This record gives sequence, C-alpha cells and structure tokens, in this order.
Amino acid sequence: MKRLGLLAVGLAVTSATIMGAGPAHADFTDQVEVTDSGENEQEAGFGEYAVSRNQPGSCLVVQNHTGGTVTLRLNYPTSRGKWTLRHDSVGVLARNGKVVTSPSGRWSVRTNPPIRWAWIYDGNLNTRKGCNGSWVLTMN
Repeated sequence: MKRLGLLAVGLAVTSATIMGAGPAHADFTDQVEVTDSGENEQEAGFGEYAVSRNQPGSCLVVQNHTGGTVTLRLNYPTSRGKWTLRHDSVGVLARNGKVVTSPSGRWSVRTNPPIRWAWIYDGNLNTRKGCNGSWVLTMN
C-alpha cells in the first residue's frame, strides 16, 4: 500500500511539472533574423494582428504551432523585411544580430497565411537580450 501511495505522489508531481510548463520562459528564445530587406508593403493573403497595451521597450517572441510555415511582417514598430517561421519554431525577432524592440510596447503584425493567435506579456522574458520584457505571439 505504501508503494502505491508513493507512486501516486510521484505521478502527481510529474503531471504538475509537465502541465505547469508555460509557453515561454526567461531568455530561452533564439533570435529569428529578418529574411529580406524589401519594402514593408501591403501584400495579398496576410492577416493583421495587434496588441495595444503599452509595454515600452518590449520585444516580440513568436511561436509557430500552425503546422506549416508562416511569413511575418511588422506594421509597428515600422520595420522592413520579413521573418519566415517554420512549424514549431520559437524565437525573438532580430535584425542584424540585435533584437527588435517597440518604443511604445505596442505591436502590429501581418502574417501569411492568416492565423489563430494569442498574445501574452512576460516582463522577465529576454531581459538579458536588451528587452524590457517580451510579448509572446502564439500562432495556431
């Protein structure tokens, strides 16, 4: 009976650890570099998504769980180029080896294809990379 009780406790701890793991943790993200230097022009097939809460100096972490490749362009902060994200990639947007930050903390992005999305702010994420926290955009 004692063994069964210890086994149940071990399973409960393991389950809590797995279920408690969130989508993003401080400074775990690799940089996703810009893939072209083209104009930030409107293109067909892009959906638009924004978060309008002020978090000055924040970075943007993207998680692609769509099952395919997603192309992302920024409307704000103004930026040229695009980022291409393969399925299950996670990264902080970067340009020329430096993370992209938002002066106001607001972000507006376009993605192709359009996505189902969720925005979450983590004030401790990527602070060692020069971010005042990060917005995490999860794409499903």
